[in-house]
Amino acid sequence: MIDKIINESNEFKSIKNDISLTNIDILRAFSENWIFLVYQPQFDFRNGDLLGVETLSRIRHPVYGDLKPDKFLPLIKDMGLMLHLFNLVLDKATSALGIFATNIKLSINICQNILQEDICDFIIDVCRKNNFTYSNLILELTEEQAYNRTPNLLANLARLELNNIKLSIDDFGTGYASLDQLINFPFSELKIDRKFISGICHDYKRQQMTKLSLFLAQSLGINCVAEGVEDKETWEYLRELGVDICQGYYTGKPLPIYEFKELYNLFIETKKNKPLVYKNATILILVNKSLSISAFERLLSKELDDYTIITESYTDTETINNILRDYAISFIISEYILFEKFKNIKFDTDINNASLLLLTDKKFDDNLKIKSNVIPIIRSGTLQEDVRNIIHNIKQNQTLLNPIYESLSKQEQAVTKLLIAGFTNKYIARELNLNEKTISTYKKRVLNKLNVNSTVELYQVLGHSIVK
Repeated sequence: MIDKIINESNEFKSIKNDISLTNIDILRAFSENWIFLVYQPQFDFRNGDLLGVETLSRIRHPVYGDLKPDKFLPLIKDMGLMLHLFNLVLDKATSALGIFATNIKLSINICQNILQEDICDFIIDVCRKNNFTYSNLILELTEEQAYNRTPNLLANLARLELNNIKLSIDDFGTGYASLDQLINFPFSELKIDRKFISGICHDYKRQQMTKLSLFLAQSLGINCVAEGVEDKETWEYLRELGVDICQGYYTGKPLPIYEFKELYNLFIETKKNKPLVYKNATILILVNKSLSISAFERLLSKELDDYTIITESYTDTETINNILRDYAISFIISEYILFEKFKNIKFDTDINNASLLLLTDKKFDDNLKIKSNVIPIIRSGTLQEDVRNIIHNIKQNQTLLNPIYESLSKQEQAVTKLLIAGFTNKYIARELNLNEKTISTYKKRVLNKLNVNSTVELYQVLGHSIVK
């Protein structure tokens, strides 16, 4: 059995290393919605606040699996489709983040050729359509790209700046004419490339390059971001140095939108000390022809006016999985007649803690126990009454917390949330203004109360219920 697993693993690695995409693959990626986004969180070094995300593109290939940009971006450039990619990323990212009720910054990569186009009005229109505050948008331009200052480019940059859309210089230190570009372009952020951050604690040259970049950013009054922070030692060194913003696997890997929603909710509750409820939650309505979709949506919207409602006539599993991949869905409303088809939907990966409200003509069916997040709603005979029952269940579900979690003290609950989010005792101590020994005591007390042995078991017991 071990030999079989090793052989299969080696075959998979061989496929991964031998990826050869064609122009047809790229065209299919756009036309068949293979392109999806992940979001890497960015944190304030000084107080640990969640400030924003950088959105990163991926392709979900039917043969090769999920591919990173280095596998497909060169081909997209060669085919002249970078503007098409930027438009798609902007629309998907602002739509996904438009539901969050705070000033989360969104960083999107852009190339110079796109900035030669009249792009400003398009960006603003997309942000408005998706209820995203466009002043929270940051366009990242690599240092290598920032070289050709045409009148049209400078005019577009001026319009973006007038609308408070920020510009960031990415991969700083890897291109050329850096100082010249900082003078001539309206950058508000400087991102130190990961090649200078990796191994910085024990490399004098990297330390000096990083210090010079930081001094330059501070002198110009712009933010300094460190990319590629992979360990605690690097994080502590950069924090002491005075870098503004941290981005890297140590504080957060690139996350699908539904996982980022959980992280965001944990931070909002911890900072504001309020019960966790979804704000501007997203509802997906899946129906067949038997339900009047327009009337149903209109009645829901009257009571749930802060919610985003997506409607989809049930066609195929892949379409639904793509919606679950691209949006932070909180509730799915559907009919029992479609229940069998839900077995092919990725509940455990793409839905996570979303609740499925099923309209059914039957009494509670044992089949509905297959999934713990299924809420059966018996049809009343009128659409208005069905909608009232759905709204009642949604509002009740929002404020429901695990009774075991409720048994903890407020301080224990605060510690528990941050432990589940994966933070160290040292970080939690600083976040809650306590010392590490006190946090260690709280941790032992929580584990004993809940009769678990580790934070992994703690997450298994409480992880999803806390973010509901």
